Amino acid sequence: MYPGHTVGGGLLVPDPKKIEITVEDRGPGFSLTKATARPPEESSVSGRGLWILKNLMDRVAYRRGKPNRLQLTRYLARPKKVEAVLELFDRLNQALQQLKSKRQIYDQFLDFVVDLFNVRRASLMLYDAESKRLKVATSRGIPAKLVSKIQIAPGEGISGYVFQTSRPLHAQNSGRMKQGGPRPRGKGYQTVGFVSIPVIVSPTHLGEETIGVVNLTDKRDGSRFSADEIQLLTVMAGQAASVFRIRDLIDTVKSHEAIKKELEIVQEIQNRLLPSEFPKLRELDIGGHCKLSSRGGGDYYDVVEVEGHLRGIIADVSGHHVGSAITMASLRSIFRSMVYDPHKPGSLLQALRWALHPDLVKLHQFISCWVVELQKNGTVKACGAGHPPILHYRARTKKWEMYESFHLPLGLEDEAEPQNLKITLERKDCLFLYTDGLFDPRMRETGFDKQRFCELVESNLSLGAQDLVNRIIAEVAPHQAALRSPDDVAILLVRRN
Repeated sequence: MYPGHTVGGGLLVPDPKKIEITVEDRGPGFSLTKATARPPEESSVSGRGLWILKNLMDRVAYRRGKPNRLQLTRYLARPKKVEAVLELFDRLNQALQQLKSKRQIYDQFLDFVVDLFNVRRASLMLYDAESKRLKVATSRGIPAKLVSKIQIAPGEGISGYVFQTSRPLHAQNSGRMKQGGPRPRGKGYQTVGFVSIPVIVSPTHLGEETIGVVNLTDKRDGSRFSADEIQLLTVMAGQAASVFRIRDLIDTVKSHEAIKKELEIVQEIQNRLLPSEFPKLRELDIGGHCKLSSRGGGDYYDVVEVEGHLRGIIADVSGHHVGSAITMASLRSIFRSMVYDPHKPGSLLQALRWALHPDLVKLHQFISCWVVELQKNGTVKACGAGHPPILHYRARTKKWEMYESFHLPLGLEDEAEPQNLKITLERKDCLFLYTDGLFDPRMRETGFDKQRFCELVESNLSLGAQDLVNRIIAEVAPHQAALRSPDDVAILLVRRN
């Protein structure tokens, strides 16, 4: 079969206006109406094939007899309705390229169909997932006060019925509709013609999604809507639905880009709140690094010189979002305001707990942390609250020790007397404070755990504190990159030379 020819009973006849295929068989026959009545997902294989053919061709006819005859017709010349569809597509496509607002695109679509079908009243209603109602996106000929009040549930009235069933409905006379059937909610229609068409997004696969309805009524010449007009409006509604969905996706992408930019700013602010260099104290060498999540995080460390010794903190605010970053900034501010008081780390920790407690409870957050005091002779006093244990490498014995925190995280009430650990750093000893992202259990699958960490430290003891921290972060980075949602990682190393 070639375009521009009619095929039937083996006879090939040139026809420049259409392609016509006639299929004959001598079986029992079938009902074309029944075979194509159901949507494709509910049909048998043969019914689905007929449904596809019916929607691809301009005309499908079937006649039972001896033989049975199925006739398929596709017109090659563009009818007027095709020109209208192409014009609408061109206008909506230009609106997309110009990045016009969704409201402008809605208006352009409705203005086009109002002019084409010559109606006085029209509305485009789209489904709002939050309220679970159809709402008017734009309208013509309907009072503004009424438009703002219209909210229709799926299944309610004609629009709700069309949305729920995804089938067009032509109400020729609303006063004579069947008892119990869907009826227009509005009053004052001037004619008997009212048509409601589902706005359906049809992706490349067979599935479909109804996102709204378009309603037209009151043709200016008083005529009713023809079957061809309803078919044309259905095609246009589907075409517009695709454009609406693309415009939604553009907004989504722009929103994500804006959020990404805001998170970059948050991350930059957080990085500036971390110390760029550490104070010196005789033989103590300090190094640190904090790698924050792209979503914003709450890992934090700080070291401040106070009257001949150093005080420091490492902390992890729960969550990985902007709220965690804000709480981290609050923690830093309060720590720096209290760090100069002549108290032991345990007392400073309790002061932080009660200063932050009301806000942490309101925000449903908690903070795990260690507060430490570093003295010139290598003595370290520490008090922890729900934080991962401190790791101590003793160079003289070449062994590791671990110190657990005794108190509950900040954000939880803890009336226990503060307990201060006392740790003595000898020459070449290393003391590691870190957040839980350093030993994320998921990284075991890619080969990084505490054993690998210890081996890495022992094989790089010739490095200074900051260089050793950088070496650890470089080792951890590819393992973190393999995770779907990597955690923040902070490390604070105190080494006695």
